[in-house]
Amino acid sequence: MRPIAAFLLTAGALVLTAPASAATEIVRPTTLTILVGTHGVAGGPKKFTVRKNAHVVLLVKSAIGKAVHLHGYDIEKPIKVRSAFVRIAFIAKVTGVFEIELHLTESGGLRIGLLTVK
Repeated sequence: MRPIAAFLLTAGALVLTAPASAATEIVRPTTLTILVGTHGVAGGPKKFTVRKNAHVVLLVKSAIGKAVHLHGYDIEKPIKVRSAFVRIAFIAKVTGVFEIELHLTESGGLRIGLLTVK
């Protein structure tokens, strides 16, 4: 039994001394924020540019509207509480220029931003 116990202790020590590079890398997202008042976005629609494959978090706080829609990625999130941010997290896998829209009614919307993915 002693040789087996010695082997297990040695194997355990080798696992504990594995290099730190084996740990997964933490990727920090690019955060895009849009504030929409009762008359729209101050200064007009916001323009953002990110690199392809970037981790992105879009935060929208709106005093108006029913939902936030990111065109091209077909992501839509409802606005449930006017005092809280709507959070849309995604990986920018598709290149191009995409409209960020606030849905005001079933058929009408307001452009609140443009996202360019290069």
